[in-house]
Amino acid sequence: MPKKNAQNETVKRRYFDFLKHADGKSEPTIRMVEKTLLRFENFTKFANFKSFDQKQAIAYKTDLAERGLAKATILSDVTKLKRFLKWLSRQDGYKRQIKFNDVEYLSMSDKDVRAANSPLEKDFPTLAMVEDVIVKMPHSTPIEKRNRALVAACALTGIRASAMTSLKLKHFQKRRMLIVQDPREVKTKFSKLINSFILPISPNLSAIFLDWITYLETELLCSPNDPMFPKTQLTCSLETGFQADGLSRKHWTTSTPMRVIFKRAFAQAGLPSYPPHLFRNMLVKEMYDRELSIPEFKAWSMSLGHESAMTTLTSYGKLSVHDMENLIKPNRAM
Repeated sequence: MPKKNAQNETVKRRYFDFLKHADGKSEPTIRMVEKTLLRFENFTKFANFKSFDQKQAIAYKTDLAERGLAKATILSDVTKLKRFLKWLSRQDGYKRQIKFNDVEYLSMSDKDVRAANSPLEKDFPTLAMVEDVIVKMPHSTPIEKRNRALVAACALTGIRASAMTSLKLKHFQKRRMLIVQDPREVKTKFSKLINSFILPISPNLSAIFLDWITYLETELLCSPNDPMFPKTQLTCSLETGFQADGLSRKHWTTSTPMRVIFKRAFAQAGLPSYPPHLFRNMLVKEMYDRELSIPEFKAWSMSLGHESAMTTLTSYGKLSVHDMENLIKPNRAM
C-alpha cells in the first residue's frame, strides 16, 4: 500500500480544524469528510493534492460508478470532495495548482443528481409489530426491564438513538408526559432543544415506560442526574471473563449497545430487524392513519424535533404505493 502523503496530511488537518472551528461541523461530520478524502487518496495512490485536474476528476467519478456504489453515495462523496478542493484552491501554495473549473468536473449530471436525491420507499416496523416485540421481551432482571423500556420509549417518542442514550432521569416530566431534550446535556441533532411528548399511540407501551421510571426512582434509588437508560455493569472473573452484572450509574458512550438490543429483540420475536431510527417512520405512518388535524400534525412533528411540518412530510412522509391506492380509490370517478 502506498505511503500517505505528508503534505496532504498537513493540509487535511488544517481543513478539519476549519470545519470544526470556523464552519461549526460536528465530529461525526468531520470523520465522514476524513473517510471521503482517504478514499480519494487511495484512488490517486496518495498523490499530492496539487496534482488534481479535470482528468483526475472524471477518472475518479468513473471509478466510483464502476464500484457499483449507489448514486446517493457517489453524490455525497463528490460533494464533500468538491468542498474540500474549493477550500484548498484558496490556500497559499495551492492557488495556482488547483483551478476552480477543474473542481467543477466532479459534478454529476442533472439526471444522476435527481436519481440520487429521490427518496426510497423505506421498510419500517408497524406499531403492531413493535407491540408484539415488546410483549415477547423478557423483563425479570434490571437489564431486561431496561431493554424493554428502551424499545417502548423509542416507539412512543421517536427520539434519536444518540439522544436516547444520553437522557437523564430529570429530563422526564411525568405530569406533562414530556421528555425535554436539553442540548446542554443531551446529544440532539444540531444541538437543538426538543420537547418530546409521550405520544398517545399505545397505553401498554406507555405503562411499560412509566413502570420503568418508577423502578428507577423507587427500586434502584436513582437520582435526577442518573441516566434514564443506564449502561450495563460489567464484572470480570478468571473463570468467565467479563459478564453482565446489573446496571451501572453511567451513560453508554455510544448508541451501539442500544442498536444491539433492538436487533436481538426483533430476532427473538422472529421478525426482521429494524434500527431505532426507523421508529420515526412508524410514528409518521401513525400520524397519517390517525387522520390528525393540521394543528395536531404540527404538534406531533415538533415532538419529533422538526421545526417545520414539511420536514416530516418530505423526510418521513413518503406514501407507499399501497397507501396511495387506498387514498385514491374512494375518490376515483366511476
